[in-house]
Amino acid sequence: MSPESFNFTVTVPGDARLVGVVRDLCAHAVGYAKMPEAAGAALCERVAAAAAEAVATNPDVACPLDFTCAGGELRVTVAGQTITQPLNA
Repeated sequence: MSPESFNFTVTVPGDARLVGVVRDLCAHAVGYAKMPEAAGAALCERVAAAAAEAVATNPDVACPLDFTCAGGELRVTVAGQTITQPLNA
């Protein structure tokens, strides 16, 4: 595991109150990957929006999250929707 190559998976309960937790997890991944601040913040906002949409669409259904950093990008999959951001953008 290194800042350029890591993976972790978390399942968050389907509760709108936990969208902030998803944003915080994304911020930790962005920080570990040493992504530029503006690009990281934008990624976290997109991830939080996807989590909010997943919870609104399927309330009370657990929301799986997968964070993968590889090949020069950070990929976050939220309830089946993948959001990608290059590390150096």
